Amino acid sequence: MDRGIQDIQFVIKDYLKKTISVGDIVVDATAGLGRDTLFLAQCVGAEGKVYAFDIQEQAIEATRELLRRFNMMSNVNLLHESHSNIPNRVPNGVKAVMFNLGYLPGSTSKIITTPETTIKALEGALDVLASNGIITIVVYRGHEGGLRESLALIDFLSNIPKKDFCVLQGNYLNQGETSPYWIMIQKTRRIANESP
Repeated sequence: MDRGIQDIQFVIKDYLKKTISVGDIVVDATAGLGRDTLFLAQCVGAEGKVYAFDIQEQAIEATRELLRRFNMMSNVNLLHESHSNIPNRVPNGVKAVMFNLGYLPGSTSKIITTPETTIKALEGALDVLASNGIITIVVYRGHEGGLRESLALIDFLSNIPKKDFCVLQGNYLNQGETSPYWIMIQKTRRIANESP
């Protein structure tokens, strides 16, 4: 069932479908239950490559199972480690990176993303991003620690250079101050040592 904009990811996934091409390199920075990993694998096709990170073995196994069910394992590299390792594990020239912040759906909310690792992961993602590449972030702030991460994220992203990146935020106006919201970051210009 298509929930339209009731689904917080509706806008960003619609945009990513138009941005990602077959053969691209993409990253799921928070694999979770594997839905974004599967979405990215379908976007890049067999010629592309998906790097999916999660610190929880349960999340990696759930993602692996979902990918097997759809026969999409061949172009996915599952990494049972922190997304802060993006710059060490992912090559330059990434077309898209997806983050879903918070905790693994259906599990304990004691294991959550934190500002420290999330911002380090974002710094790495910004470094490996191709010109015109996109980073999407869905921020859940209704759980303990979520608001702190949200505030740190807004502070960090408000200060990245506007000559190099464009940052856009979308949120629900009628669902309260702890409702989820999304952020999209586009790398707007090529750096000197980046291949065209």
